[in-house]
Amino acid sequence: MVNLKDLWIGDKVRLCASGRIGKFEGVNKDGKARISIDAKIILTSASNLERVEVEEPFFDIDLFLAEDRIQTQKSKPAVKINFNHTLDLHIEKLAPKLANDPPSRILAYQLAQSENFIKEAIRLNYPHITIIHGKGQGVLRTAIAHQLKGFPEVRFTFSKNQDGAVEVWLI
Repeated sequence: MVNLKDLWIGDKVRLCASGRIGKFEGVNKDGKARISIDAKIILTSASNLERVEVEEPFFDIDLFLAEDRIQTQKSKPAVKINFNHTLDLHIEKLAPKLANDPPSRILAYQLAQSENFIKEAIRLNYPHITIIHGKGQGVLRTAIAHQLKGFPEVRFTFSKNQDGAVEVWLI
């Protein structure tokens, strides 16, 4: 059993009853823990939770970058590419004219722009990109995470800026 006051948003937890692992998203007004599993929120009591200590996988960034530079030198011509590797999905920066539109339309526009951005980075063989989705309620963050799973070229992702952005490493 876990004391819900000891959990931080984003902590990994296991549901004792099912063994499923998810992310703690806070406590609802009834005192139930909100756990995100597979882009769904599950409400459960503290007695059904245990904290999961997640070990960070070993990753030698210098080795990865060296391998990437070798592959890049072999496979890409020396052409200067004008591509901004960061996409800010805040609607005020992305498309200010849509700021007063319904949230569903804004979300659809943001997802279409991020999909185009990812495809362009893949087309240009860009090694990594950053997508700023913001913190908010987590709707856009969850949608972006789901969208990234649809691209086999995504090698891995890292959360950045206290979960307000995601860094994406591509094949």
